[in-house]
Amino acid sequence: MSTNQLGNMEQIRELMFGPQIRMFEEELNKMNNTLQTIDEKLSDKINKLEVKLISEHEASTTIIEQKIKTLSTTMQEGSIDTKEQLVKYEKKINQSLEDVQEVFEAQLSLLKNEHAQSKIANSNELESLKSSISTLLNEQIENMKNIKVSKDDLSAMLLDFAMKINDSSIEDSLKDIAQEEDEKK
Repeated sequence: MSTNQLGNMEQIRELMFGPQIRMFEEELNKMNNTLQTIDEKLSDKINKLEVKLISEHEASTTIIEQKIKTLSTTMQEGSIDTKEQLVKYEKKINQSLEDVQEVFEAQLSLLKNEHAQSKIANSNELESLKSSISTLLNEQIENMKNIKVSKDDLSAMLLDFAMKINDSSIEDSLKDIAQEEDEKK
């Protein structure tokens, strides 16, 4: 096959499969945009939740610290026994704060992991779809290679194609040729 024939085959493939390929590419782009939008929304929600949890944690910590200071002042005026109870209470509060912080960090970590897994799953699904489309297109191209076209059919198809490129029909061309011959006579 000559380079010219290969170029013609590429043009024929483009005519036959070009719209389908562009449609598949548009669908892939839409899915990619959708995935990106979902990813941005999830990231935004996680960030908002993180900010909310941090502010609640800080507010709770501030309130507890104020209560501790108030109790500490009151306890200093009391007896040694009361001071010992305050130390025990403070330890419990600190332990509670640590427990709350651990739960907060665990929830945040879980949300981040879910987000990452969702992103990976969406990416895998997109890759799978791309692979399926590619396989389908390759099969179609392979099927086209096995199809034999008669010379008459091929010449008629190429003539029709050339006419479409020139934006005219066979009848218009025949009329133009007939008019030119009439004018020459």
